[in-house]
Amino acid sequence: MRDYIHGLLGPVGRKNGWQLAEYAGHRTPDHLQRLLNGARWDADEIRDGLQHYVAERLGEPEEILIRVVHRPSNLA
Repeated sequence: MRDYIHGLLGPVGRKNGWQLAEYAGHRTPDHLQRLLNGARWDADEIRDGLQHYVAERLGEPEEILIRVVHRPSNLA
């Protein structure tokens, strides 16, 4: 899971299985594909893990991260 997230957040040009596996140091994308195809995903757990990862690397003890979502004006 960690390799997959690192690849998604890293400087990988195309986010496909081979590119992500290569970035993670894997010879083939088999492990990442098995993760995506066979794992049971818990959206809350993924969100919490990603939040922890971002806070650990970008956060400061007294800071608050605010997410702003912009919608195209034709959808408003």
